[in-house]
Amino acid sequence: MRALLLSLSFFLLAVLSPVHAQQAPLRGLTEGVEYRLIEGGAPYRPKAGKTEVAEVFAYWCHHCATFDPMLASWKRTLPASAQFVALPLVSNPDDAYARVFFAAEASGSLAVLHPRLFRAIHETNELPKAARLDQVTAFVAKVQGVKAAAFKAALADDAALRARLDRANQFAQRSDIPGTPSLVIAGRYLVLGNNYDSLLANAGKIVAALAPAARAATKRPAGKPPAPKPRS
Repeated sequence: MRALLLSLSFFLLAVLSPVHAQQAPLRGLTEGVEYRLIEGGAPYRPKAGKTEVAEVFAYWCHHCATFDPMLASWKRTLPASAQFVALPLVSNPDDAYARVFFAAEASGSLAVLHPRLFRAIHETNELPKAARLDQVTAFVAKVQGVKAAAFKAALADDAALRARLDRANQFAQRSDIPGTPSLVIAGRYLVLGNNYDSLLANAGKIVAALAPAARAATKRPAGKPPAPKPRS
């Protein structure tokens, strides 16, 4: 199901300090069946009080294109305790699609452009899988709803783009991403599945197991009911 990773050797990564936080058990789930534990994993864009669901994808990946509308529907079922983020698998510092993704994200145009790029590559053949930056930007200029001035400014900010590219690459590296699309939850659980439906079903189970109520139930001694609420 997974597309092969492109080479990620172009970055000189800083040594990442391993994170050895104690992993709470996931009630009713089995490592190697629903998920693979990521040693030393950490969220891509952590937010206090939220369980992060991160998708690592590539616009050239036809599996990602097929998966995207299914994922879009599934995201609407996430509880308030979860947040979804997407990031591209970066092939090199000049990766045209990755640069356009981050420029679109920074300019508030991603919701419009994201599905349109998949269609242009895999359905209408308006863009090649290995596109140059000028080809992609010429296409973007024709897409209605893109905030053109903000997008152009974001694309021209090379320092900011390289920082985002590096951050995405580091996340993919430390998460040991096997291919695209991949889902990583809380930076620690790589979701497993034999097909798109099972991938999403298992992701839902992990999110549910990490929900605040589930974590509280896991911490209570077996057989001990929750403390009664005081009466007013």
